[in-house]
Amino acid sequence: MALLLAVVMALIPLAIAPGWFFYFDVTPKVVLLLLGTAAAAIWWAATGGAAGFYRASRAARWFLLGVCGMAVSLVISTLASVNPALSLGGSNWRYWGLLTQLAALGFAYLVAACCAGRPRRLRVLLRSIAASGLIVALYGIAQYFGWDPFLDARGYHVGEGIWAIVRPPSTLGHADYSANWLLFVVFAGAALAVSEQRTPWRWLAWTAAAAGSVAIVLSGTRAAIAGLLAGALFLILMSWWGRRFRLPYVALGLAIAAVAALFYLSPAGEKLRARVHWALEEPAGGARILLWRDSLRMAAARWPAGYGPETFIATFARYQSKDLARAYPDFYHESPHNIYLDVLVAQGVAGPVLLLALAASGFAAAIMSLRRVRRNPAAGALAAGLAAMTISEQFGCFTLPTALAYYVAIAMLVSLSLGAALPRSPVGRRWPRVAVAVPCAVILAFFGVRLTMAETALAAARRDLDASLVGDAANRYAEYQNWRWPGPSADLWYSRRLAQIAGSNAERVIRVQAFQQAGLAAQRATQTTEAAFNAYYNLAAFYARQNDFLLTEQSLRAAISHAPNWFKAHWMLAQVLQAASRLKEAETEAATAVALDGGKHPEVTGTLEHIRSAIGAAPVEPPHK
Repeated sequence: MALLLAVVMALIPLAIAPGWFFYFDVTPKVVLLLLGTAAAAIWWAATGGAAGFYRASRAARWFLLGVCGMAVSLVISTLASVNPALSLGGSNWRYWGLLTQLAALGFAYLVAACCAGRPRRLRVLLRSIAASGLIVALYGIAQYFGWDPFLDARGYHVGEGIWAIVRPPSTLGHADYSANWLLFVVFAGAALAVSEQRTPWRWLAWTAAAAGSVAIVLSGTRAAIAGLLAGALFLILMSWWGRRFRLPYVALGLAIAAVAALFYLSPAGEKLRARVHWALEEPAGGARILLWRDSLRMAAARWPAGYGPETFIATFARYQSKDLARAYPDFYHESPHNIYLDVLVAQGVAGPVLLLALAASGFAAAIMSLRRVRRNPAAGALAAGLAAMTISEQFGCFTLPTALAYYVAIAMLVSLSLGAALPRSPVGRRWPRVAVAVPCAVILAFFGVRLTMAETALAAARRDLDASLVGDAANRYAEYQNWRWPGPSADLWYSRRLAQIAGSNAERVIRVQAFQQAGLAAQRATQTTEAAFNAYYNLAAFYARQNDFLLTEQSLRAAISHAPNWFKAHWMLAQVLQAASRLKEAETEAATAVALDGGKHPEVTGTLEHIRSAIGAAPVEPPHK
C-alpha cells in the first residue's frame, strides 16, 4: 500500500489538465485524492492494516483522536451550515468541502498506519515527494525566467515596466499555494537525505530541497520565505543542540547567501527586486489585518458550530467593514487567509482547537523520536517542515495540496514515534474494517467519477462557446448540470460568457439564442453560486439591457442585502434611480458608493457630481396656494 500512497502523493501536486477540465488545476487533484483514498482504504481493510495503532504510542492516540474529532466537527458544521449543499461539495475555486476534507484526513491516517514503525515504507513516500517536488520547483523556476509550455504567462505577470513582477504558480494554481507546498518538499527532502542509504536517492533529496528553496524565493511569497527561514533555524537548533558549529557548514551557509545576493543584484533578479518594492509598499500584507478583524467579528456570531465549510465567500460580504471596503473596493475575499481563522469561521471554536491538537501530536511525536537512544534524524527535518508550514499558513489558506501536505507531515511524524512495526489484524477480524472501508470507498469513487464527468462536459461547453456554437454548448452544459456536485455551479460564468456572444458580431440568430440562455443562467446563478451578491449584480446588468428598471432595481437591492458595503451595487443603483428621475434616492446611493469606493475610481465620484448637478438644474415648483 505504501507504493499506492506514494504514487497518489506524487501525482496530486503535478496534476493539471488544461483543456480537459474546466478548473484544470483543481479538479484533477481532487479526483486523484478521492479515487486514491478509496483504493487505499479497500487495500488497507483487505490486507488487515496495522492492528493496535491507537495503543501504539501517546502521539498515535492524540493523532487518531484529532483526526476523528476533526471529522465529527466537519460533519456537525456541515449539517448546521448556512448552505449545507455548498459545505458538502465545496466552492468551485478549491472544492474543499466535507467530502474532500474527510478524504484528506482519511488519507493522512492511512499514511500513519501504513508507515507506523516501518521506516522503509516512509522512505518510499519521501522519495515520491522529492521527485514530484523537484518537477514542481523546476517548472516554477522556468516560469520565472519566461518559459511555460502549458499556461498563459499573462495570468501570473502583474504590472508594467521596471515594476513588473512575476508570481510563478507552477502546477498549484497560484504562487502562494505553490510556495507553501514546496515548504513540505524542502524539509521532506532533508528528511530523506539524512535517512536514505542509497546515494542516487540522497542526491535527489538534496536537489529537490535546493530547487524547492530557490522556487520559494522566486515565487515572491513572503509568508513562505519566512516559513523557510524559520524552519531552517528550527532544524539547525535541533540538529546542533549541544554540539559545536562546524566550519564547513558555516562556510556553505555564507556561500549560499553570497550567491543569493549576487542573483538579486543581477539583471536576472529584476523581477524579484520589483516584488520586494511591492512588498515594502504593503508591509502589513495588504488587506490581512482588516480581514482578520472582520473575520473574528463574523465568527463570534456563530461560534458553536460555525457557518459550515466553504461558506466564507457567501457569508463574509455581509460582515465586511466599511474600512476594508474602502481600502480594497475591487476585492472580494475567498478566505480569511489564516488557517486557524478559516476553520474557526467554518467549524466554530472546535475547528482551531482540533487543528492545533493535530499539529501538537506531530510535534510530540517528533520529540518522542528524538529522545530515543537511537535518534531518528528524519523526525527533526519533518518537524522543522511542520513548523515552517504552520508559520507560512498564518498568512494563507489551505487548498487540497497544502492541507494534504500538512496532514501527511503530521502522519509521518506519528509513524516515526513507533519503535516497532505493528502486526496485521487476523483474517477473521478484518470484516469490520471491510464493512466500513467499502461503503466509504464507494462514496468517494462515486463523487470522483461525477466530478470528472461534470468538468469534462463543462470544458467542452467552453470550447463550443469559443466557437460560437451556442446550441452545442447548451447540450454540453445540460450534461454538466446532470453530473455536477451539490452546491455551486458555473451558472454565473456561463451567463457572462453567453452575454459576451450576445453583444458580439455573431449572426443575429446566434446572438438572440445566446441572450435568452444568458438570462436563464443569470437567474439560476442567484441560487447556485457561492457569491450571491455577484450573481444578483450580474442579473441586474441583464435586466438593464432589457430596460426593465423595476427588476434591475430589485436585483441590485438584493445584491446590496448580501454585500452592504460593496460599492458597485450602490453605484449602479444610483444610475438606475437617476434614469427613473428619482434624483434624491439616486444621490443617496451615489454618496454611499463614493464613501465605500474610497476614492479609487473617479467615475464613481463623477456619477455623484452629475446627479447633484441634475438636482440643482431641476425646476422648483412654486408652493401651492
